Amino acid sequence: MTKKHRYAICGLSLRGIYQYALPLLGRNRAGGPNFDDRAELVAILDLDRGRVAEFCRQTGRTIPWYAPGAFRKMVRETRPDTLIVTGPDQTHCRHIVAGLDAGCDVITEKPMVIDCRQVRQVQAAEARNGRRLRVAHNYRYAPLHRRLKRLIQSGRLGRVVSVEFTYNLDTWHGSSYFYRWNSERAMSGGLSISKGCHHFDLVNWWLGDVPEEVFAFGGLNYFGRDGALRPRDARGRPFPPAEEKRRCPVFRKHYAGKFDPASNVIGTGWDELFSLPYDRQYPPGERRYLYDDGIAIEDSYSVAVRYRSGATMSYSCNFCTPWEGYILGLNGTKGRLEVVHRSDPDPTGKTNPASDGGLITFYPLFGGKQLIEIPAVAGGHGGADFAIQRDLFVRESAESRQLQLLADSEAGAYAVATGEAVWRSATSRRPVNIARLLGR
Repeated sequence: MTKKHRYAICGLSLRGIYQYALPLLGRNRAGGPNFDDRAELVAILDLDRGRVAEFCRQTGRTIPWYAPGAFRKMVRETRPDTLIVTGPDQTHCRHIVAGLDAGCDVITEKPMVIDCRQVRQVQAAEARNGRRLRVAHNYRYAPLHRRLKRLIQSGRLGRVVSVEFTYNLDTWHGSSYFYRWNSERAMSGGLSISKGCHHFDLVNWWLGDVPEEVFAFGGLNYFGRDGALRPRDARGRPFPPAEEKRRCPVFRKHYAGKFDPASNVIGTGWDELFSLPYDRQYPPGERRYLYDDGIAIEDSYSVAVRYRSGATMSYSCNFCTPWEGYILGLNGTKGRLEVVHRSDPDPTGKTNPASDGGLITFYPLFGGKQLIEIPAVAGGHGGADFAIQRDLFVRESAESRQLQLLADSEAGAYAVATGEAVWRSATSRRPVNIARLLGR
């Protein structure tokens, strides 16, 4: 019998559960691949022992739990071959470095880390240990995005000259970042890193290029203490917490009738199976909401990026819009590619990730437009999640190798560096050089 590959998970987040733990336990979502015939989950490291215990109870498994300070003990006792890092973004660096130093290969969720100082630490650990770090930039794997990559590789577009990329998050999804740990820059690096890394990595990968310089504006417009959506009384003063929620347009649209406005409990709706507690991460007695005084990250960005090849990108991201999705234009010396990809919230307020295929319009520089339809594929993130699971847990497919789908630490580094450059430029009102940020 072939020995099973041994995995340990650092951070029992929802991403850790649904993308990694369940497939390793043979319980992937309907239609998704399972890997329990070749792999086993031997440990979970998380600060919330009760959360892990409830997960084990509901799945009927006995998986050893370890506190964050017991990392070495976990490795010594359970001997994982590969570490999976899925905790809050600010935990990634220490777990990646510790895993590499312990002789493990590492899979980390994006963003790889939260700043370029941590990028240098991770890449130094990878180099000194000769182990492999893979960054789960799953958005590359969506069929629509793979097709765009093939079109660019084919030369039909010619040399890419400029990119126009507008990304919108709707009032349910976008607002959710502002009552979670993501709203603290020390935990997430800000949304230009925590969320923007998705988008920056896509463009870097599509172009086969690296960013060199960034200039950006950013602002906190909708949320935080002075947010435009914050309800106020006739004298302009904020309402008490419970009344604030009752009057808040976000709460009224997406959460009224589901959560008590007098409590601090609120949820994203993503935990479709287990409803696990988050009491250590979000203590029930602590207020957290969209207009808290401590929120100091941006919810809107306008960005210009110059690449090594001379191509440029105009990018904007808004975390409070009526619909979710993106508008993309790629201009080349032989034509233009356009995509408008959107997924409106359902009546419950939950946005369904774009898994409904898509349409690419190609405009040759001289000639009529051509429509390229992309069929729907099962799985989260536009069908990307199931595909990347096979690459990570079995082997890279021929298509993956051809398109360079699986991201390494260098790709992770440039995605993080672009995000850091965005908020540094927005703060300083000066352009930021990526190589200097990375110490190169």
